[in-house]
Amino acid sequence: MHPFRQLILVSLGRADSLEKPLSDHGWHAMINMARQQTMLGVLFDGVARLPQEQLPPEGIYENWASLTERIAGIYERHLQRTQELEKILSSLGLHACILKGICMSRLYPVPERRICGDIDVWVQGTHKKILRAFRKGGYQTSEILYQECKVDLFPDTTVDIHFHPSKMYNPFLNARLQRCLEELSPIRDDKALCYPDGLFNAVFCMAHMYRHYLEGGLGMRQMLDYYYLLRQLTPEERVEAMSRLRKLGMKRFTAAMMMSLRFNFQLEDEYLLCEPNRKLGKKLVKDMITMGNFGVMDKRNIAWKGEGRLGRFCRKNLRVFSYIGYYPREVLWAPFARITQFVWRLFRGYL
Repeated sequence: MHPFRQLILVSLGRADSLEKPLSDHGWHAMINMARQQTMLGVLFDGVARLPQEQLPPEGIYENWASLTERIAGIYERHLQRTQELEKILSSLGLHACILKGICMSRLYPVPERRICGDIDVWVQGTHKKILRAFRKGGYQTSEILYQECKVDLFPDTTVDIHFHPSKMYNPFLNARLQRCLEELSPIRDDKALCYPDGLFNAVFCMAHMYRHYLEGGLGMRQMLDYYYLLRQLTPEERVEAMSRLRKLGMKRFTAAMMMSLRFNFQLEDEYLLCEPNRKLGKKLVKDMITMGNFGVMDKRNIAWKGEGRLGRFCRKNLRVFSYIGYYPREVLWAPFARITQFVWRLFRGYL
């Protein structure tokens, strides 16, 4: 078993130690992999649980502990900014819910050790209504896409405003996804900001991971989020979640995820949404290790020399089409979805 996977199991309390002590070089490789997978904080739990003879060298241990403290500090800042964001949304008359990040960290035994990136919120309303509200409040918007945009709210924390929680390339499945998420929406008119429940996250997070896997890359942190999520769903919620994912054309990807969760984290069968697919799961596990979080190590994500818009379009589609034999129902629509996005932004003046 790979030492990185062993340390994950120790962090989850599923093992007491590594199979054998690591060398200094092995520990340097371990911390680099943890950094690439954005799992430094949660894996420090495992490091701290190791027997004395298996602990990393003092310098590495102290560095890892320092990085974990920094992650906790960012988490506390995110909590503060989330409270401030709620007041801003209230003043603008907007209603929203938190996505990913802070929301998923609440599932962890030690929330502050899950690395949080941006603050993502799904705001209720049309593109025009939401953009008008922020601009009227004096906030600058940028990078406006069909799904989301950035709003300059805080000097030290990026906020992504979602018009739609997630999206799919296939326009028919995308329309079905939007209806499903609207139906499960936790957003209330009497509250400016709220957190979604388990069923919403079970559908949303799977769709989010599916898109990132095909589009840029998927890391172990997102899979760990789903591990903790599944363990907190009721049996009825798991059945309902799988029913909805099947209707959204994600049965094969969900089966791959279940295989990966069982392999990487030893998730018990009682928590799985469906029967794991061994072939698709092995492919997903391999890709996640080589890609890193959001594809930071995936060479297919590196821009070509002198790449323009057409070159970017070709490179992105070549990457997606590498999965044509696994998820054709979604992959075949990728070029169409990118062209539609470009035309939509062009005619609205968002380019």
